[in-house]
Amino acid sequence: MERVLRFPETALPGEVHFVVVGDRPAGQTVGEFRPTGEIPVPEDVELAYVAATTERLAEVPETTGLRLSGVCDDDLRLIAKRFALRDLAVTGKFTDEGVRAIQGLTTLESLELWSPNITGDVPLPENSPLIKVKLGGASITDAAFGHIARTWAAVVGVSGGEVRGHGLGALGGMTGLRYLRLGTENMEPGCLWRLGSTESLTILSLAGPVDCEAVLSFAPPLKEIDLDQVSRADCARLLFHGLAVNGLSGPPRLADAYARMLTGPDRPSRAAPRRRIVTGERDLASLVMGPAPVLLAFTGTDCLASEWIIPVIDRIVAEYDDELIGAIVDVETAIGAAASVGVDRTPTVLLTRKGEELLRLPGIRSHAELIRRVTDVLGLPMPGEKLFPATENREPLLGSA
Repeated sequence: MERVLRFPETALPGEVHFVVVGDRPAGQTVGEFRPTGEIPVPEDVELAYVAATTERLAEVPETTGLRLSGVCDDDLRLIAKRFALRDLAVTGKFTDEGVRAIQGLTTLESLELWSPNITGDVPLPENSPLIKVKLGGASITDAAFGHIARTWAAVVGVSGGEVRGHGLGALGGMTGLRYLRLGTENMEPGCLWRLGSTESLTILSLAGPVDCEAVLSFAPPLKEIDLDQVSRADCARLLFHGLAVNGLSGPPRLADAYARMLTGPDRPSRAAPRRRIVTGERDLASLVMGPAPVLLAFTGTDCLASEWIIPVIDRIVAEYDDELIGAIVDVETAIGAAASVGVDRTPTVLLTRKGEELLRLPGIRSHAELIRRVTDVLGLPMPGEKLFPATENREPLLGSA
């Protein structure tokens, strides 16, 4: 059953992005347009209004998503009247009072708020079926954790200069928490332990230094950790104990080698990896017809499994940048590219050479398997073999300071 949305006759300053949630061929599931007048919307299509301004916000009909910049408290009060809203992502200079205004929303599934003026010490829309909550801003404090803990979020991000980690204990009782991003470099020593024995956390992302002992105490269920700062010794230790670090994992015997790959081997720096961003079907066709092998990763914005693919592709290309080219294909922006090569799910990895498909890995989730399959097909050495030839005699990093 279709519904009709009535847009102004003169174009709004933003765009409308659409996502087909039903079963449609790849390449037809996403896009954007500037609507005017009456727009029929199929039942399996969700629309989000995206703009860098809140100008004429009152004229935007009831879309299921809003992604706005330049938001103030009055804008949030206006947004609070949209009772069918599922996805809200706003940045601006709004305050806690503005956040308080949206407490009455009951249909939100995703909430992202960034402002230098919010503290996070305000109740969130607790009656909404929130799956994702991300709060950011220079004034965010540990009080945010307590309010997030009252939601059912599986994906949580907290970033702010005032976050010290003292409130992390509140998240320990979130039985559905799968992904946690702590975007602060001011975490106080020992505070990561406050998370306690998490029952469901599988991915942890840290902006500040890592406390290896605390991280290892979370595994299992913790499987992956993304680190903005990491020493080679810590990286090797985490890899040795079976965790994926920054999108890379492998057997314990290669922990030292992979740590060197992640933290920078002792060798002269080289040019940046030849990783491309594919913009569309024609761009993809031109790229894959070249003489060099091309490693393609098809990703999606709303696909959590896609998040680890990009850093892994970068590291493979950095390691073998004389041998192949890496490319990222965002199926939501490179319209038609996925359909042109028969890709209908994310993440999917393709390896091609001179237009010929050498390898296809749909839905791959193993970093080690990805590296092994690519190197096998191209006849390249594994990273450990390349960094540490058998003739070399090196001290292992594990256990080093």
